[in-house]
Amino acid sequence: LAQGALARGARPKKAFCSRTHRNVPEAKMPESAMSEENSSTSAMEEGKSVPYSKASLGIPFRLQQVLISYIFIIASVALLLDFAALQSLVRNLAFEHDMSRFDKLCNWFGVISCVHWFVGFALLAHWLHGVGATRMGLLGCYMKLVASIFFNLQPATGTMNDPMLGGSAGLWWSNLTGILFFHGGNLVSCLDFYLHTPPGASKELGWLHHGNLPITGMWVYQAATWFLVASNFLACTFDGAYKWAPLLPIASAPVFVCQFMGGFLLLAGSLVYGAWCDAFRNIWHPQLA
Repeated sequence: LAQGALARGARPKKAFCSRTHRNVPEAKMPESAMSEENSSTSAMEEGKSVPYSKASLGIPFRLQQVLISYIFIIASVALLLDFAALQSLVRNLAFEHDMSRFDKLCNWFGVISCVHWFVGFALLAHWLHGVGATRMGLLGCYMKLVASIFFNLQPATGTMNDPMLGGSAGLWWSNLTGILFFHGGNLVSCLDFYLHTPPGASKELGWLHHGNLPITGMWVYQAATWFLVASNFLACTFDGAYKWAPLLPIASAPVFVCQFMGGFLLLAGSLVYGAWCDAFRNIWHPQLA
């Protein structure tokens, strides 16, 4: 196939609290909410452990990250359904069985997944610009945005079922091209985190420390795309240009395992980012005074 104190590939130029409310000068947060945010930020700066729900209050434009997390969760689930339908489809065809209704939804699961990846990375790019991300962080995000465009070509052309565009299988090269961009973007994002330690992160604390969750999530994403690069390369037909392609059939065990490991790790990474921005317990803005 693209969030401590920052999101997927971001590194704000200033501390979170100085940027979070700069666009609402006429409205004030309740004193209780402001004191919670300030205390959680101070605790993070001192390296103390604070609950995720309090630590997440320091994330600028937090509800944008909540929305992005849910979009990526939907994209990951739809991708897993796409893989399941594809595996069912090729097995039914191999045994000359009729396609089931689930099989016929294969490309449509792909459409849902890929559209959500595109929308999610477009919103993420907007968020990264808003928090002043590094150029490397922006590069990683935009590589994944480009990847999502290539991802959309395969299910879109597959639903067209045009022989000139690969029939029901769609364009043969778009998924492989997309996953290479996606994987490259994840590598760039991980390198950005290594070179530019995000605010709130600490190498002395564990992977599950709130400030380190963006780094943890990105490494989970990178692990996912290693599997997906492998599955795409192993099963790619290269348009029949080589006698050795595909290296393995889609229904083979290595392709099956790589597909579902990649899909579940994308879902796991999205859940990590959801935990980072408290997406599963707090989806509201604090009330303004």
